[in-house]
Amino acid sequence: MENLKTAKQVLQLFLSINDQMVESVTAVEKELSPEEYKAYKKGIGYVVYEVFDKIIEPLCKRHPLLKPLEMEA
Repeated sequence: MENLKTAKQVLQLFLSINDQMVESVTAVEKELSPEEYKAYKKGIGYVVYEVFDKIIEPLCKRHPLLKPLEMEA
């Protein structure tokens, strides 16, 4: 994605989506059996990783100025 403005908008959306998915793990913890919770948490982890690996990280590599401070290390 060449356009910096579009890349920034997409990055912000996907960071927000990731945050919401992670928050959902806590939200459902008391509602699910231990087995269901484990499967849910694993599924969310997979999706979060894929979004990071396929969308967030490539955007940040192409536009280093957009890289969130949390990703610095």
